[in-house]
Amino acid sequence: MENIDSYLFLLKKFISGLLMPVPMTLLLLVWAVLFLLRGKTRWLGAVFTLLATALLFVGSYTPLSSKIAAPLEQRYATYQPAGQPAEYVAVLGNSHVATEQLPITSELSPTGIVRITEGIRVYRLNPGSKLIFTGYTAGQPESYAEKAKQLALALGVPEADILAFNGPKDTAEEAALIAANFAGNRLVLVTSAMHMPRAMELFQQVGLNPIPAPTDHLAKPVRTKWMFPDAKSLFRTRYWIHEQLGLLWSKLTSHVKKQQSAEQH
Repeated sequence: MENIDSYLFLLKKFISGLLMPVPMTLLLLVWAVLFLLRGKTRWLGAVFTLLATALLFVGSYTPLSSKIAAPLEQRYATYQPAGQPAEYVAVLGNSHVATEQLPITSELSPTGIVRITEGIRVYRLNPGSKLIFTGYTAGQPESYAEKAKQLALALGVPEADILAFNGPKDTAEEAALIAANFAGNRLVLVTSAMHMPRAMELFQQVGLNPIPAPTDHLAKPVRTKWMFPDAKSLFRTRYWIHEQLGLLWSKLTSHVKKQQSAEQH
């Protein structure tokens, strides 16, 4: 069963990577060249070239990519403390490179640093709470959870208030781990705004209903349309596509699990 889960994880990564704007643009251009080389299919080559150009433009033009991404990011409001303080603040993992040659702020990804910083802010708004970090090694000597803990310690969080869990490779595994250890506790969930809708859905599937604390918003107000396409906007579009595919995958796997459960009963 563990091997099947690993294969599904790799398959998910491969499919999502293939359907990103840059790989799709390159594939369309390859097909365009192949069609252009044949006289009878040159019109198809022109169509594929136009499709590739349109995809690259829409994905990298800030006013369009921001408009596409904003509804997903704005689904959950910024965290505001209310009622009883939370007991735990769960900060979802991201990527890292573990090396002694770099400071901890360079070992963690920019997205990871923003999530951890927001987690510490929320932790300080909830006296008596504890921080939860999750993540796996990804072939590194130390896991993401351990590196996140190191940054939190460097920023003044007491070690007794930090819980680091090594192992979860994706959000579904993080949700399962947190549900197994902290079900019934008042929990705040910290992750990127674009990722929050999928994270909330996965946490709700395992019986949790955390308070969302979205951060790392990428869709900012655009005050002019006179802008050149850029890589930053392309990254925003890529992230949006990744999350849409993730939501689809989550719904599909949830449906399969429900069917299997129904068959067993």
